[in-house]
Amino acid sequence: MASSAQQQGLPSVETVCSLEGCLAWLAHSTPVALLWQVDHTTLPNRSILTEALEQLRRAAPAMPLLVQLDTATPEERIAVLDGGADDVISSSCNPGELWARLRVWRRRSRLAGGDRAADLLCHRDLQVGIKSRTVLRAGKPLKLTVKEFDLLLYLLRHKQQVMPRLEILKAVWGETWVGDDNLLDVYVRYLRRKVERPDLEPLIHTVRGVGFVLR
Repeated sequence: MASSAQQQGLPSVETVCSLEGCLAWLAHSTPVALLWQVDHTTLPNRSILTEALEQLRRAAPAMPLLVQLDTATPEERIAVLDGGADDVISSSCNPGELWARLRVWRRRSRLAGGDRAADLLCHRDLQVGIKSRTVLRAGKPLKLTVKEFDLLLYLLRHKQQVMPRLEILKAVWGETWVGDDNLLDVYVRYLRRKVERPDLEPLIHTVRGVGFVLR
């Protein structure tokens, strides 16, 4: 499939063999589209399929999602589309049509990508809407104050980078900030109370003597 994708003018293809594997892969990857080939022997009923679609949508809300069903009654196609898929095809679909559909969704994604990418930042199970100033963690909305949101957004924009305390303070509170840098510790504590959950891996990490990093 990978060599065929390149022949069709599409980027490289990654293959994962389970929903859990796909969710883990999406935590650190941003594909241009996702093709999910559903086998009814492993997803025997509609409720399981719908729950799986919800998990994929939470992991990658802006990504084009195509679902390929080994059987596709009109009712099943409607349920899959209502569940969050952007397109549904049958397993008997001609390979040429499959690649054409993927190219269509890639074009649409590119056209919409500027605005969407500018407005939505994602990392693992964290989603931040910049214009709407909304935050979701594992699909659950969080209510943040103005400064809590600004602090989270700054760390998210610099994810995987250890940001020095002074740089964070100036970015969030302004270049002219002066005062006690314990203010940052206070707001990080506030933010952790709202963002972190005991059932999820922590996002905000302290690097002693330096600052903080979102991983």
